[in-house]
Amino acid sequence: MTLETLLDCQERGSNARILGAVAHENPYLDRTRLNIPDDERRLLRDAWNFGWQVEDAARQIGTGIYLSLRHEAALAAGRMAGA
Repeated sequence: MTLETLLDCQERGSNARILGAVAHENPYLDRTRLNIPDDERRLLRDAWNFGWQVEDAARQIGTGIYLSLRHEAALAAGRMAGA
Protein backbone atom coordinates (compact mmCIF):
# COMPACT_ATOMS: atom_id res chain seq x y z
CA MET A 1 0.00 0.00 0.00
CA THR A 2 1.44 3.35 -1.02
CA LEU A 3 0.98 6.80 0.44
CA GLU A 4 -0.61 7.88 -2.84
CA THR A 5 -3.21 5.13 -2.47
CA LEU A 6 -4.14 6.34 1.01
CA LEU A 7 -4.28 9.99 -0.08
CA ASP A 8 -6.48 9.02 -3.01
CA CYS A 9 -8.77 7.18 -0.64
CA GLN A 10 -8.96 10.23 1.64
CA GLU A 11 -9.91 12.35 -1.36
CA ARG A 12 -12.65 9.88 -2.27
CA GLY A 13 -14.02 10.17 1.26
CA SER A 14 -13.96 13.94 1.05
CA ASN A 15 -15.67 13.89 -2.34
CA ALA A 16 -18.27 11.49 -1.00
CA ARG A 17 -19.11 13.98 1.77
CA ILE A 18 -19.32 16.80 -0.77
CA LEU A 19 -21.79 14.71 -2.76
CA GLY A 20 -23.90 14.07 0.33
CA ALA A 21 -22.81 10.60 1.44
CA VAL A 22 -23.10 9.76 5.11
CA ALA A 23 -20.23 8.21 7.06
CA HIS A 24 -21.69 4.71 7.13
CA GLU A 25 -21.62 4.63 3.31
CA ASN A 26 -17.87 4.05 3.49
CA PRO A 27 -17.26 1.36 0.84
CA TYR A 28 -14.53 -0.21 2.96
CA LEU A 29 -16.83 -1.07 5.88
CA ASP A 30 -18.14 -4.22 4.20
CA ARG A 31 -15.36 -6.80 4.15
CA THR A 32 -17.34 -9.13 1.88
CA ARG A 33 -17.58 -6.60 -0.97
CA LEU A 34 -13.88 -6.17 -1.48
CA ASN A 35 -11.36 -8.86 -2.20
CA ILE A 36 -8.46 -7.33 -0.27
CA PRO A 37 -6.74 -8.39 2.96
CA ASP A 38 -8.33 -7.14 6.18
CA ASP A 39 -5.31 -5.05 7.22
CA GLU A 40 -5.33 -3.16 3.90
CA ARG A 41 -9.10 -2.77 4.01
CA ARG A 42 -8.82 -1.25 7.51
CA LEU A 43 -6.24 1.27 6.31
CA LEU A 44 -8.42 2.23 3.35
CA ARG A 45 -11.52 2.38 5.57
CA ASP A 46 -9.76 4.75 7.96
CA ALA A 47 -8.35 6.90 5.15
CA TRP A 48 -11.79 7.24 3.50
CA ASN A 49 -13.33 8.06 6.88
CA PHE A 50 -10.65 10.65 7.63
CA GLY A 51 -11.31 12.43 4.33
CA TRP A 52 -15.05 12.36 5.00
CA GLN A 53 -14.59 13.74 8.52
CA VAL A 54 -12.28 16.57 7.41
CA GLU A 55 -14.82 17.68 4.81
CA ASP A 56 -17.66 17.35 7.29
CA ALA A 57 -15.80 19.41 9.90
CA ALA A 58 -15.10 22.17 7.38
CA ARG A 59 -18.80 22.36 6.60
CA GLN A 60 -19.81 22.38 10.27
CA ILE A 61 -17.59 25.23 11.38
CA GLY A 62 -18.21 27.40 8.32
CA THR A 63 -14.65 28.00 7.26
CA GLY A 64 -13.06 28.94 4.00
CA ILE A 65 -15.09 28.55 0.85
CA TYR A 66 -18.14 27.25 2.69
CA LEU A 67 -18.43 30.42 4.76
CA SER A 68 -18.12 32.48 1.59
CA LEU A 69 -20.76 30.39 -0.16
CA ARG A 70 -23.13 30.81 2.78
CA HIS A 71 -22.71 34.59 2.67
CA GLU A 72 -23.34 34.64 -1.07
CA ALA A 73 -26.44 32.47 -0.69
CA ALA A 74 -27.76 34.74 2.06
CA LEU A 75 -27.16 37.83 -0.07
CA ALA A 76 -28.88 36.21 -3.06
CA ALA A 77 -31.86 35.21 -0.91
CA GLY A 78 -32.07 38.78 0.40
CA ARG A 79 -32.04 40.20 -3.12
CA MET A 80 -34.79 37.78 -4.18
CA ALA A 81 -36.94 38.63 -1.15
CA GLY A 82 -36.58 42.34 -1.88
CA ALA A 83 -37.57 41.96 -5.54
